[in-house]
Amino acid sequence: MLPLLAAVSADDDLHLARTLEARFAGDPGLARTLVERPDATIEPPRPASSGGLAAIDALRALGATLGGRIDVHHTIGEGGMGVVHLATQATLGRQVAVKTLRKGVDDRNAALRILREAWVTGALEHPNIVPVHDVGVDESGAPVIVMKRIEGHAWSSLMRDPGALARLFSAHDALEWNLRTLASVCNAVHFAHTRGILHRDLKPDNVMIGEFGEVYVLDWGIAISLAPDPSGRLPPASQAKDVAGTPHYMAPEMLLGDPGAYSQRTDVYLLGGIFYEIFAGEPPHRGDNVHAILSDILLSSPRFAPGFPREARRICQKALSREPRDRFESVEALRLAVEEYLRHRGSRKLAHDAEESCQRLQKVLETEPPGEERKLAVANLLGECRFGYHAALSAWPQNEAARRGLDGALLLVVDHLLAEGDALAAHALLHEVSAPPADVAARVQAAVRDREQEEERLRRMEGDLDPRVGTRTRTVIGAFFGVIWTVTTLAGGAYAHRVARMPYFATVVLPAVVFLALSLMAWAWARETMTKTLLNRRLGLTLQLYLLAQLVLAAGGWLMGMSPRSMHLVFLFAWGLTYLLLAIWAQPWFALPAVVAGVSFLIACAFPASVYALMALVNLVLTIVLVKTWFPRQDLERIRERRRELQRRAGTWLGQA
Repeated sequence: MLPLLAAVSADDDLHLARTLEARFAGDPGLARTLVERPDATIEPPRPASSGGLAAIDALRALGATLGGRIDVHHTIGEGGMGVVHLATQATLGRQVAVKTLRKGVDDRNAALRILREAWVTGALEHPNIVPVHDVGVDESGAPVIVMKRIEGHAWSSLMRDPGALARLFSAHDALEWNLRTLASVCNAVHFAHTRGILHRDLKPDNVMIGEFGEVYVLDWGIAISLAPDPSGRLPPASQAKDVAGTPHYMAPEMLLGDPGAYSQRTDVYLLGGIFYEIFAGEPPHRGDNVHAILSDILLSSPRFAPGFPREARRICQKALSREPRDRFESVEALRLAVEEYLRHRGSRKLAHDAEESCQRLQKVLETEPPGEERKLAVANLLGECRFGYHAALSAWPQNEAARRGLDGALLLVVDHLLAEGDALAAHALLHEVSAPPADVAARVQAAVRDREQEEERLRRMEGDLDPRVGTRTRTVIGAFFGVIWTVTTLAGGAYAHRVARMPYFATVVLPAVVFLALSLMAWAWARETMTKTLLNRRLGLTLQLYLLAQLVLAAGGWLMGMSPRSMHLVFLFAWGLTYLLLAIWAQPWFALPAVVAGVSFLIACAFPASVYALMALVNLVLTIVLVKTWFPRQDLERIRERRRELQRRAGTWLGQA
C-alpha cells in the first residue's frame, strides 16, 4: 500500500484530495463523471499493445468470418463504441447476442477493447458468467462476439423492489434474496480470481438476473489480469495506471494510479460496497463535488443508520476497510461471512418467533385460572418456545439472545411448577437452563428434598399397611387360635352338661391365662415377620390386648362372684365388639364374625344353655374368615399350577400307555 494512502485520515486527507483534484483538472469529462454520474463506469484509456494487435491480426488471418452462420436481427443494446444485436446462430438454431463495433467506428483500439472483454469472459467458464460462444470478424474485418442471450433484469432495478421480487421470483424476503444473489456474484468473482482476473467494476448495474433467477456477472470491460499474459489478449495489471471504476463503489487504491496497489482485495471492497447498499439502500460513496466524493472514497468511512444490523456493520467495516490488508483476505472469505450472516439471521428470526410464544406463555401464566386448560396451554407454549429456541441455537450455537430466551422461558415455567408443587418437573426443566440462578436452584433442591421425604413417608406408610406382608404367619397364627378356641369352647360346653356347678377359676380364669401365654409365645416365634409392618404390629398388639382384656374381665367376674356361664356370655359380647373394630380398621371381612357374635349374644341371653355352642360357632366363623382373608394367594396359585402340571403329566402317561 502506498505511504500516501496509509497516511490518509480525517485531518490530513485534504492534501491528497487536492492532489487528485489537480490530476482530474486536465480531464473535465472525468471530473464531470465523478460528480454528475458517480454511478457510471470510468473507463481508462488503453493504448493498443503489440500483443493485442497481433491477436486481432491473427484472428483476421484465420478468416474467422461468421457470415452465413449468424443471422442478425434487431438491436437490443448500444454503447459508446459497441452495439449488441439479437441474432440466430444458424448452426444450432438458437438465439444469441452478437456484439460488434458501431457503424463508422474503425479504431483498432476500440476493436481490441471489445475483443479483450470477450477474451476475459471466454477464459472464465462459470455458471455465473455469461458464456462466449464464438469470436470472429465480419466482412469489414471488425470483431464480432457471439454470446449467450440473457433475458432478465439488472440487479439494480430489483434490489429495492420487494414487489418485483415477489412477482418474478416468489421471493418474499428481499434481504435474503439480495444476499444470496451477492453470494452468487462472489462465487463468480472468486472463480475469476483463481484465473488471475480482477473485475474492478462490480456493482448491481453489472449483474443481470435471468428469468429463472440465474445470476450473471457482466461488463468485464475494465478487468485486468494479475498474472502476465504473453499472448496480449488479457490486459495486464501493470498498465492499470489510470483511474477506472465506478465512483459510487470505488476502492481508495483505484484512485492512486499505482498498479502495485491492485489485488483481489480490491474486488472484495467493491463487493463490500454492494453488501452495504443492500442494507443502507444507497451505495457507500457520495458527494456534491469532486473534493467531497474523493474524500469520501479515500477515507472509506461508511455511515450506518441506527437500524443497521450490528453483524452486517462488522462485515461492512471489514470489507470496506481503507487499508487492503484489513479487509477479508479473499472474496471467498467474504462470501462465507455473508452465508454466516444469513444463517445467523435465520437463527435470529427463529428466536424472534420463539419470543412471541414466550410472551404468550407469560400471559397465560399471569391471567389464566388454574386448571387443566391452563396446564395444557402452558405445556404447548413451552413446547413451541423450546422448539424455536433449540432450532435457533442449532443454526447458530452462539446466538446469545436465543440462549437467554430459552433460559427465560424455562425459568418462567420452573417458577410456575414450584408454585404448583411439582418439584420433579421443575428439577427436570432446570437441568436445561444453561446457567441456573443460585436462588432458583436452591428453591428447586429444597422442593425436591421435601418431595422425596414425602414420597419416602408415603412408601413407608404403604409398606406398613400392605396386607400381603406376613400373610403366611398371620394365617398360621389365626388358624391355630381359631381351632383352639373352637375346640376348647366345645369341650367347655360338654363339661357344663356333666356337672351341676362349673369351677370359675378352672373354666374362665385359667383358659384366659393360657391363651394370653400362647399369644406371647406366638409373638416371640413370629417376631421378625409381625414387626415388619404397622399392620402386623397392630394386629399382634390387638390380639394380645384382646386376650389381656379377656383376662381382666375374667378376674373382675371372679371378684364379683359371677358364674362361668354369665362371664362367657360377656366374652361373647366382647368378641363381637372386637371383631367389629377390626372390620373398621383392618379387614371388612371381620364384620361377619362380629355380626354372628352379636346375634349369638342376644340368643344366649334368651337361652343361656346355648352359650357354649354359640361361642364355638363364632370361633368357627372367625377361623374361616381368618384363613380365607389371609391365606397367601401366591401359594394358592402355586398349588393350582402344580395341580395342572400333574394333570398334564397324567394325560401324557395315559396317552403313551
